[in-house]
Amino acid sequence: MSLIIIKIGGSVITEKDKAPLFNRNLMEKIAEEISKVEDKLLLVHGAGSFGHPIAKKYSIHEGYRSEKQLMGVAELKQSMSSLTLMITETLIKHRIPVVPFLSSSCMVAEGSRLVHVNTEPFRLMINLGLVPICSGDVIADLKWGFSIISGDQIAVYLATSLNAKMVIFGCDVDGVFDSDPKKNPEAKLIKTITPSTLKYYENSLGGSAAVDVTKGMLGKMKESLSFVSHGGEVVIANLKRPENIMEILHGRDVPCTRFIPEIIPTPK
Repeated sequence: MSLIIIKIGGSVITEKDKAPLFNRNLMEKIAEEISKVEDKLLLVHGAGSFGHPIAKKYSIHEGYRSEKQLMGVAELKQSMSSLTLMITETLIKHRIPVVPFLSSSCMVAEGSRLVHVNTEPFRLMINLGLVPICSGDVIADLKWGFSIISGDQIAVYLATSLNAKMVIFGCDVDGVFDSDPKKNPEAKLIKTITPSTLKYYENSLGGSAAVDVTKGMLGKMKESLSFVSHGGEVVIANLKRPENIMEILHGRDVPCTRFIPEIIPTPK
């Protein structure tokens, strides 16, 4: 069986630009769909309103600047732990053998880039049939003291290290558009992107409209570039329609953006 990594975006399961609020009903539907997946699984979840506002308030994403930030780090960790717990409870309710991993306990960054992840526990758990789950987090940073590592960066790093077949980024829109679909009703969905065509869409990708310290849609694409260049596939899809998970895994045509390796013409 192949390994599939699903990133459940904070914009999907929280009200991202408001006070921390968990969308339990939608998470229930997502969990129901995940329970049908027959491949090996690893889950990553975003922070949404449980993380981004606190990170911005204390400038945690800029690294250690003063002692005033330390309680902010503690507050952020507590908030994220509560979100992970609610997600985990929902998954277990749907008979998914999920095992939470605290990212800050097994990951080290340098200048806000992952440089070391102890992947062996992930690998062993996955091989047993368990489903690890982790999230974007504040982790130790060799250069900055601490930094925030996005769930997007973690998902792609683990996909590369664990030789995953596919990463599904679940967000609150159908994929990558040529302009912001939340502001422009005429925005057109870009169905396929390759490493060589990504540069043509950078100006239209932009960031998230809500408070987001992890670079939004453009961040997802840039994080994915190396993984895709080496043969992986990344799908950006709307998890507010949870049925998209199984539709994508079954190869059906659903509104989404597929970031795929270069298509090499077959010799005549």
